[in-house]
Amino acid sequence: MKVVFRSLILCGLFSAVLPAGCKRAEPPLKKESPNLPRLRELDFAPFAKALTSVGKRRLVAVDRHVRGGDIDSVGAAMAEGKVNSEELTLYFLDRIRRNDETLRSYLELNPAALEEARAADRERTAGKVRGKLHGIPVNLKDNIATVAPLHTTAGAEILLDHSPAADAAVVKKLRDAGAVILGKASLSELAGTLTTEPPGYNAISGMGVNPYRADLPVSGSSSGSAISTSAFLTMASVGTETSGSLIAPGASNGVVAMMPGPGVVSGEGIVPLIRFQDSAGPIARSVRDAALLLAVMDEAETDYVAALDRAALKGVAAGVLRKGILANKGEDGTHFWLVRIGDGLKKAGASPRDLDETFADKPSLLPVIFLGLSIDTVGYLTAAGAPVKSLADLHRYHLADPARRIPQGQNMVDFALRVLPELVNEGGPAATTLYEEAARFTRTGAADRLAATFAAGEVELLVSLANTHSDVYATAGYPAITVPLGLDGAGAPNGVTFIGKPGEETRLLSFAYAFEQATGYRRAPSDRAE
Repeated sequence: MKVVFRSLILCGLFSAVLPAGCKRAEPPLKKESPNLPRLRELDFAPFAKALTSVGKRRLVAVDRHVRGGDIDSVGAAMAEGKVNSEELTLYFLDRIRRNDETLRSYLELNPAALEEARAADRERTAGKVRGKLHGIPVNLKDNIATVAPLHTTAGAEILLDHSPAADAAVVKKLRDAGAVILGKASLSELAGTLTTEPPGYNAISGMGVNPYRADLPVSGSSSGSAISTSAFLTMASVGTETSGSLIAPGASNGVVAMMPGPGVVSGEGIVPLIRFQDSAGPIARSVRDAALLLAVMDEAETDYVAALDRAALKGVAAGVLRKGILANKGEDGTHFWLVRIGDGLKKAGASPRDLDETFADKPSLLPVIFLGLSIDTVGYLTAAGAPVKSLADLHRYHLADPARRIPQGQNMVDFALRVLPELVNEGGPAATTLYEEAARFTRTGAADRLAATFAAGEVELLVSLANTHSDVYATAGYPAITVPLGLDGAGAPNGVTFIGKPGEETRLLSFAYAFEQATGYRRAPSDRAE
């Protein structure tokens, strides 16, 4: 078994038979293609009276606080009585109502959102402020468990009516901190493991649309979290990543996104893909907001904000993975971003140096993804009461009503069913053992290569572009964060990605903050709302 596994995981099989779509290409959404109808329409009925009565002048006033500020400044405005949580929540609900039928960043609204906001206002009036997130509206990727009346679908029709018995651990932390849950953000279905064509799609809410331009990719799988944060449809969001699912949409939609290392944020109550590797993380419009959100999500109660330092990059040796970026992204357009990255690092006082490492010999993550899909994800579906006990069952379930259940196909599931028999009998007793071995093998291989790269380059930070190296850092369990690089000549956003050493989330956030403050590269998308 080990011999077969090692030969497959080193890409012998996968490089030969991997279909183009499974290489996670990012095809643009065609402008002429109408979006799919939602399987569950967003329900604004619980807010109809309040949305009708709130004056446009008040929404304009709130807009100034949101667009010109961050979580800290909005919190200060609430403390001074200039705005309250109810108005802030109505502001976002109004923008969702006017924009999200186009953007498709939400799967569902929280019918209790206004009640939560009013409760936060009452507590503030009574002198009880739970922390920086008190009364701040956020949303959650829809693979993060929320109790009824909300659902947790992972974007899959098979979970359309699924409401877990308990909130995920991270949701409990957010509620305890006084955050207002606006609703559930859309995602690439089953965290991107149903189909790769296109990323950002799911059967329930359709195809996410980039707020900068409809023909640009949104990436995935935390697409709705990134779209809604970028387009001011939430103050911030909680997404998840297994390999690139925070960093890729963060870069594609012009926002900050961070994948912390394993165990920093509890995975309890999150629909699993690779339980050894999955991680929840913040998506925000600024590094400071991401740090504030992570401080609430974190199991260790770390004050990341206190460590933020504009001078954090001064004199820091930063290894730019230029050769690997060019090999992955190609020459066209990439040089523009590499120049911008280099200029930004120098502005922040860093000492950038190019590294030749391309990680060409890294173990392939695909076998682990397929085993995780078969064992962890299908196991979740079964426990949730779905009528499936295997990946083959899920495949058949979808084919029973493909127009509704898989309107964009299921090419990843198709491929997994071809590959899994080469590894092990699905559902057999050896499958779990092989899965654990595969996860250890890939993690050790990726971690050893990253550690060697840090040491050989004598650098404190690795620098990449968007999700170019996500299958290395995420597999290794190294933290990573993407920071906006602004727009290219065609108006498309992108992000620089910093990869830190294990356990150095605090330092990594400070590096990202220093880069952000030195450059000010981010540009918000043009407003769609009238």
